[in-house]
Amino acid sequence: MTGQRNYRVLTLAVAFIAGCVVVVLYLPAVRELTKVQEQIQPPMIQSAQGDVYKAEQDATRSRSPVTLPKVKDTLPVANFDDNWKKWKEDISLTNLRNYGLVERIPDEATLKTYSGERLSAIYHSYLDNTDIICHRKLRMGNVGDGGWEICDDYEWRPVQPCIIYSFGIGNDFSFDDQSGFIYGCDVYSFDPSMKAKTYKRSDRVMFYSVGIGGESGDTKTYNGGWVLHSFSNIRQMLNHTKKVIDVVKMDVESAEWPALATMVKERQLDNVRQLLVEFHQVSDTRFLLLDHIILFLELERIGLRKFYVSKNYHCKRKAAAVPIKRTSCYEIHFVNDNFRKKSL
Repeated sequence: MTGQRNYRVLTLAVAFIAGCVVVVLYLPAVRELTKVQEQIQPPMIQSAQGDVYKAEQDATRSRSPVTLPKVKDTLPVANFDDNWKKWKEDISLTNLRNYGLVERIPDEATLKTYSGERLSAIYHSYLDNTDIICHRKLRMGNVGDGGWEICDDYEWRPVQPCIIYSFGIGNDFSFDDQSGFIYGCDVYSFDPSMKAKTYKRSDRVMFYSVGIGGESGDTKTYNGGWVLHSFSNIRQMLNHTKKVIDVVKMDVESAEWPALATMVKERQLDNVRQLLVEFHQVSDTRFLLLDHIILFLELERIGLRKFYVSKNYHCKRKAAAVPIKRTSCYEIHFVNDNFRKKSL
């Protein structure tokens, strides 16, 4: 018995000594780790966004409801060092959610009071999101460049005898050929940059070596012999003035801005079922962003709704007030909601 008792005492003593050794060896490391954690604690941002962050933290600790302070109409830039890039991106994401409207664009007078950063957030958010559902989309043409989606829902699908205008071909007729074949529409293709002259491509597709311009009721000839007509002129020449145009596709390298502005002004889109257009952003200047967003507002007012959006990966770019890379070439697919209302 005495031997067993002595063995237990010896065992406990050895365990106690080992514990002391562990504490002595690891205590400095624990203290150093605590210091590091204190140093890397994210700084409290002295801004409107910082107040939001503090309120969120207080709410988490207390587990009670809290009213977040109103964020001002400025885009505060957090003064972090390079080690806190992620925190900086989180703040930008908050800004994007607060300012990047995806629908219900304010009126023109209100837009004119916004900063360039806020307009950039609206521009990219609006183009990058849809606002109506098309249940069946059919891609006409290539899966990559050159192909476009057509909404095949009964309210908006092309109905024979149907008409499709395709502006900007670039020697790729895949959309024109396939949409003419599938839907049995008469397709009118336009491109002044190609060497081909006006000719009949097939029973369904007719090519014209002219382009679309923005001058109301005017025709322009540019260096190199490019001839541009207004949309209303083209309809008049083809005897389509009073006819429904089932699909208008435009990929015209920034000529869409003046062309669409004139089309809206002349109410040329009232009897267009679908509008497929690639918007090209050539500058981040506040003036141009404002001008473009006002055009989106006008398209929204006349009933055009986005059912599909796509970003052209060839046009990657950084954008103010957006924490991730965007594109300067958005392929936007609209349907005219007035046709849905007529079908009800």
